[in-house]
Amino acid sequence: MNTTIFISEIVDELQIQAKDNDIDILDIFNLSPETPDFSVVKRQGVFMNVNFDTKVSYEFRLAHEMSHLIYGDSEIQGIYTFSEFGHRQEELLAHRNAIRMLMSIEMPTNINTFMEYYHVPSWLEADVMRTFLEFNYLD
Repeated sequence: MNTTIFISEIVDELQIQAKDNDIDILDIFNLSPETPDFSVVKRQGVFMNVNFDTKVSYEFRLAHEMSHLIYGDSEIQGIYTFSEFGHRQEELLAHRNAIRMLMSIEMPTNINTFMEYYHVPSWLEADVMRTFLEFNYLD
């Protein structure tokens, strides 16, 4: 990752994308560490638990929850909760779209840098590689 872009700039860009898609983002400070981030389809809202006990970065989790609202099927489920181990189709789609969103903001120099920077679960490495190669091919 290019060190010239800071985490706050990535969050700023995600917030712009949220605004463009009529998504509200709310950071919640009084939830327990066991409570995951979640998105509510009818509310078009993403609720981020700043105390959530996970190694996955805030930025990846935010992009993941936004992905449910931007790219997901609003008829399947009304509320989505973040799980770094979620393999269901809707969760896998949100993971993949989060990777795409983040790479479109700041293209990493390699997949390991991306994985480490955002603390992406290792089981998603093939998806990170696929997106990385696709973006490099398009350049």
